[in-house]
Amino acid sequence: MPRFLEFSLSSLDRSGNFDGMIRISCLVLGFLLWISPPLPSLADESPGGQFPVVITDENIGILDSSLHFTVTTDAFGNNISSEIDGPSGDFFMVSASFENGSTADLLDVKSNGWNELGYFGMEFVPKTAGSLLLHVHCNDLTLRGSPLPFIVKPGLMNITSSQGEWKYRTNFFQVFSKLEIFIYQKDQFGNLVPGFYPFDARVVEKATNLSTPIADLFFEEVAQGTQLLSFVVSEPGEFMLIIFDAKLHESIWNMTYDFSVFIGYCHESNSFANGSGLASSVAGKISSFTVYLEDLYHNPSPVEAERIRVEISSENGASNVLPIIFPLQTLIEHSNVAHRSDGSARWAPALPANDNQTIIGNSTARASDFNVTYTPEKSGDYKIWISCGNIPVNDGNLYMMKASPGLVDTSLSSVLRFASDVKRHAKNEVLVQIVDSYWNPVSSKQTKLNIQVYSVNSSSFIQWDFLNNEDGSYTGYYMARDVGSYNICILFEEKHLSPCPFEVHVYEREYFSEVTNDSIYVWEDESLAFDVLMNDYIARGKFNIIEFSIPLHGSLLQYGQLFRYTPYQGFFGKDSFSYTISDVNKNVATAVVLISVLCKPPQFVSLPVGLHVIEDIISPKFGGFPGFEIMYSDVKQNISLAIRAQSGNVFLSPMQMQLQQTKGSLFSAIRDDRARKDLVISGHVETINSALQFVQYLGNENFYGNDIITLHAMNENGVQEARVPVFVEPINDPPIISAPKFISLARKEGNNGLQIFDKQRDAFEFLIMDSDIFNFVGNKSHFLVMLSMEVNDGTISTTLPVSLVNTAELKIEGSNQWQPLQTFVTISNHFVLKGKGIRFHGSIGDCNNAIQRLFYQSTESDAVLTVTVNDLGNHGCYPDCLEMMSLPLYNEVTVNLFKRRPVSQMEALGTDFVLHPLAMFVRDVK
Repeated sequence: MPRFLEFSLSSLDRSGNFDGMIRISCLVLGFLLWISPPLPSLADESPGGQFPVVITDENIGILDSSLHFTVTTDAFGNNISSEIDGPSGDFFMVSASFENGSTADLLDVKSNGWNELGYFGMEFVPKTAGSLLLHVHCNDLTLRGSPLPFIVKPGLMNITSSQGEWKYRTNFFQVFSKLEIFIYQKDQFGNLVPGFYPFDARVVEKATNLSTPIADLFFEEVAQGTQLLSFVVSEPGEFMLIIFDAKLHESIWNMTYDFSVFIGYCHESNSFANGSGLASSVAGKISSFTVYLEDLYHNPSPVEAERIRVEISSENGASNVLPIIFPLQTLIEHSNVAHRSDGSARWAPALPANDNQTIIGNSTARASDFNVTYTPEKSGDYKIWISCGNIPVNDGNLYMMKASPGLVDTSLSSVLRFASDVKRHAKNEVLVQIVDSYWNPVSSKQTKLNIQVYSVNSSSFIQWDFLNNEDGSYTGYYMARDVGSYNICILFEEKHLSPCPFEVHVYEREYFSEVTNDSIYVWEDESLAFDVLMNDYIARGKFNIIEFSIPLHGSLLQYGQLFRYTPYQGFFGKDSFSYTISDVNKNVATAVVLISVLCKPPQFVSLPVGLHVIEDIISPKFGGFPGFEIMYSDVKQNISLAIRAQSGNVFLSPMQMQLQQTKGSLFSAIRDDRARKDLVISGHVETINSALQFVQYLGNENFYGNDIITLHAMNENGVQEARVPVFVEPINDPPIISAPKFISLARKEGNNGLQIFDKQRDAFEFLIMDSDIFNFVGNKSHFLVMLSMEVNDGTISTTLPVSLVNTAELKIEGSNQWQPLQTFVTISNHFVLKGKGIRFHGSIGDCNNAIQRLFYQSTESDAVLTVTVNDLGNHGCYPDCLEMMSLPLYNEVTVNLFKRRPVSQMEALGTDFVLHPLAMFVRDVK
């Protein structure tokens, strides 16, 4: 949409008054656009690009738009148009991460500079495969749209980068058990490569350096990029496992894999552990449990101590605990354990510890029971895994242990946070951290905490009990009722926590600035300027905004205490930023601005210029009108569209509709108002646009001419209106004759005969109508119809205005030919027409007047009156009757006339009531 900067020229006399005339010549060579700080609560759109300047003069009609100006790069989402406008390549920083936040590696990150379209290009080589996020930064700020999701596929399979890992993290295997090792297929960067790669393997006995035949060597894919190699070890000894590619003569990384096969009969279901140390422990204190090894028949199954593996690790993997293993056995040959005289064991010095555990005594001494001790330092939840070689104890199930914190260490516990300047008569907060000697947070000690005040006026000091924050921290509250300085200490069981004392200064409330959170509303794709301090109190009226955060979904500019927020294009929803002020008393206060970016009501992006339909016909016959389309930013929100025709009704095509209904779209199409005129369509924007392709129109009965379809697109924030003109092409409808079947002429004698109809006297209707004139002004038309009235016996007469004399015709008795009127007598500009049949051209009103004055003369008792009306093809053409003439249509009815009193039920009804008109026969008059 074009935007203009417009201003007018005028002249002033020396007194500063405008004299109404231009007396100077003006030549605009250029202009300077000065942007002042924006006004509060001013919303506007903020585009970039080239704009024309329109110079006008209202008095003499000057209009010039030859000047233009350009809005350059800004914070409102406009593209950079040249290399000069943009920063250099090292201005941007690129990094990658996984969705869980862990870092992904990028190689060869370099800049490609600016292109002619104003885009800055960078390229890099990803090293890590997977679903990644690309982060783009500049000056410690994240660019709009960052992070960008992208997927990196692994490279080609690389044998030397592939790696093996023992399934149970041990290379000790019990004889006749299954050796299992994972093989991770990797590319040159260490990424797992999916698929099943054909590896081969062989086992070499260390003592003889000869290959050992393996009958049940088996490879299977257990996960993407991971194979499991397994076979049964059938003899004890020391061996080497080699995994390789026979064709390439290459082995996987870290070859060879050494393993030992020992003689043992541990059964994973029968072997178990027992002891309090399996369930709980205390940080800094020794805990223990005992491992019992049994075979299939529940007999003790002794093995060397070095075959036992115990792992104690925290659930989050942050810390491991080193276990110490004691073989429980009496003195045996080659054992380092001796018995005392009382039968208890005397342990030999501990062997050097490996990375995971320490064994006390001879590591080759065989035993079936082992005592395990450990001392955790960190509190929390731990997992304990126990195995005998590759045979897991307790059927492979983990033991879950909880380590509690130790005793409180007041030398390490401290006051974490307090305010040195506080308000009088205000509830103030102090935060305390309680830990043990290993820095583990200790909970549930709030009753042992106390606030001690050292001051002359300590009696004005009020304190509350500490609250447990369930994370080792505690919050205490106090209030000072007098202004002054106070020395405060926090005591735990009468022991001071550092710092002690800390000094607190109490001031009146006016000493402190108070800032309040703000809530603002802005339309999508528009900008809003606002004063954040409008609802804040600033001590002594002087302040500095020392810091403000950057909103996630828009740009933010500062003008003193004013901010201008512009949401990113296409964004709607919630956004926020915080700001921090400092006053003259060096007090700091922070508040948050909560921003609601509102979706504009649905916008009409396409509407038909006009619709052409036909009277009394649903249009179009198949499908719906093309060209209706709305746009709405939130494709997942249900919105409504109300459609109404002023002189008709709007429908959805009854044919089967294939609506594109998205997930969560609550589609409905109902009549919503009392008159049931509004068709209300609800659902997602895509569903509504699909339904709009099936909109049909039907005008009110016999309506033709100009109509308007009004559309109201609604969301929770407002309504957007649009109108579509409709031209309803008229069609000619036959005239209507409303008459009874029977009319009794009894007691209706007059001077001119028997009056057939008198609307003042009779209860029934006898009149001529034409539905085509309802849309003429005043429901009247200057067009003529031809009325013919004829009886089969006797004569009829009526009085007509003299203006109809030229079209009047008669049928006389004994003749079937219509004859023009030869002679007539006028009385008060009217003349009487009498004969067997009467015919003339006149208006609808003339016809009804003629029927009102219609008399019947006859000596017979009964007759049949035939009434015929021909519209002469004149109606059904409004408003352009010169080009829209149609073939004439006529209607005919017969009425039975009788003088005697009715004896039949049908005749009786016909005298006083109009039962119903005769069936109307319509045909074209050739």
